[in-house]
Amino acid sequence: MNGRPVADPVLRTAVRVAYRTVIAAGRHPVVALYLDLPADELDVNVHPAKTELRFRDPALVRGLIIGGLQRALAAPAGRTAPALRWAPQRHPAPGFSEAQLPLAAAPAVRALPPGGTVPPDFAKVDFPLGAPVAQVLDTYVIAVAADDSLVLVDQHAAHERLTHEALGAQWRDGGVRAQPLLLPAVVDLPPADAARLVARAAELARLGLELEAFGPGALLVRALPAVLGAPEPAPLLRDLADELAELDEAPALAARLDAILARLACHGSIRAGRRLAAAEMDALLRRMEATPRAATCSHGRPTYIKLAKAEIERLFGRR
Repeated sequence: MNGRPVADPVLRTAVRVAYRTVIAAGRHPVVALYLDLPADELDVNVHPAKTELRFRDPALVRGLIIGGLQRALAAPAGRTAPALRWAPQRHPAPGFSEAQLPLAAAPAVRALPPGGTVPPDFAKVDFPLGAPVAQVLDTYVIAVAADDSLVLVDQHAAHERLTHEALGAQWRDGGVRAQPLLLPAVVDLPPADAARLVARAAELARLGLELEAFGPGALLVRALPAVLGAPEPAPLLRDLADELAELDEAPALAARLDAILARLACHGSIRAGRRLAAAEMDALLRRMEATPRAATCSHGRPTYIKLAKAEIERLFGRR
């Protein structure tokens, strides 16, 4: 704080809140936080060693830290959020507003030729996550950035975040678009789970999920969120029922909206083990660079790892 190391519960709480949706359960952020505030905004004479302090307006500082960190963490993959000034920012992080398209249909810079050979100029495209050069273990996309960094992307984790943000953007825009099923599906569930879903049918309809009771412990599913493609209704409803079980005391589904969207997103994402075409790999990287919070999946795990050329050289003893 103004160049002095301090310990403060307001700052610790703000950091935990800011990281809550982008870090895996049971993990804790490690942050080096440098703050400069006007001298009249804080009292440093609370402790003889001046390691503790008191803010004139703790709520303002807490909001500034949470907002600043969330903006930084919401930056698309490979990009850096702009710095904040003392005046608090009250604008929410932008959502991914366009409907989720199949990866092959998303805009691609240039498709790789058959066989995966990479032309020298293509490996130097000036994008934060670079150009895809291969898929390994049918799960990870390898790319080379313009600065010679090596980028390794977990295709399921990355696409899960893209789907999550697309669902959230549609929700904020009035409701998730539904895709009617050609033939309604009947799903059998434990009676308590079925009743829980039916009780919130009106709220679930805003999520693009249209269902109704169909006898004891059975549901008739008429539509699913269009952004998910064509997932199996039964596993999706079982997951959703588990999430809603924690909502029994809450007045509205919005109380755990982000967790519910995360459950849905997992069912609409490309899986580990699926082979991707060159254009699909390229489209995945470009969408990660344009989507908020794309550096982590819906469960807080990283979607990509970037190794600088110097790091790779150290691994091989070249430095």
